Amino acid sequence: MPEREEAQYGTYRCPVCSHRDGAEIRRGDTVGLIRCSYCDTSLELSPRGRDPVRFAVQVAGEHATR
Repeated sequence: MPEREEAQYGTYRCPVCSHRDGAEIRRGDTVGLIRCSYCDTSLELSPRGRDPVRFAVQVAGEHATR
């Protein structure tokens, strides 16, 4: 798992099952790929600003591995 200084933490709501959860993406990345922890859908997360609490989320075009 990335160090806290190297990761950006936020929450998201899955657009498929509406489950809310938290996730980390590498700081500076424009998009992070994850899987919903409830329905296993691959999702793309993107920061909403410099230091967001919530991520913008959409179903990913490719499968996430984590």
